[in-house]
Amino acid sequence: MIEEILCDIHGSKEMSFACIHIATAIDSKNQVGFYYSEAEGDLPQIAWCGSCEQYLLDNGEEWTETFQSLADFKMLCSDCFDEAKNNETEAHLR
Repeated sequence: MIEEILCDIHGSKEMSFACIHIATAIDSKNQVGFYYSEAEGDLPQIAWCGSCEQYLLDNGEEWTETFQSLADFKMLCSDCFDEAKNNETEAHLR
């Protein structure tokens, strides 16, 4: 079971993660691209922006410490995750 977190806006929801670029774009409604993987078992959904996707493509698609530092993943509730996803014109399941 995926852990729940307490969101100031949505209350108690399932935990998910998004790169800093997506997390900061939620309020501004900027479109930064949306690539994501579905939740699997006890692992929550995770999303990254177009810039992070390009970095992965340019660097062998390895989730290195450098990539994780660049992405600076932030914890979001599942509703905030969906809000970020719905703000984009396209979402890419990876």
